[in-house]
Amino acid sequence: MKRIWISIGLGLLSPLIAFLGSEPFEVPGQNPPMERVGAGLAGVIYCAVCQFLLTRRNAKVANSSWPPVVAMVLTIGAICLLQLIVEGFGSWPYFAVPFFIACLIGAVAGMVLGRGIGR
Repeated sequence: MKRIWISIGLGLLSPLIAFLGSEPFEVPGQNPPMERVGAGLAGVIYCAVCQFLLTRRNAKVANSSWPPVVAMVLTIGAICLLQLIVEGFGSWPYFAVPFFIACLIGAVAGMVLGRGIGR
């Protein structure tokens, strides 16, 4: 249960990671594609490292790795959905949806790598 709460906390930090990843490519008044790519790449790396470290230390049962991944991905999904609702569905789907998919891929990849290396 502790790992699930840690995953939720790490998922809540994902908007900060998105901002840090997209900041070097930001152009005032525009949303260039590289800004979304930077945020997605930062999300993939962040989620993969977090889930790798959480899974590597939890090599007791093979199926016990999924709940932290689901908790982190659902937290990120809730944040992206909240962002879409609050900001409107204008151009935000082009930022929130790719970031969510990138984080999903990163979390699953980190879990798989943690299972393989952690044993």
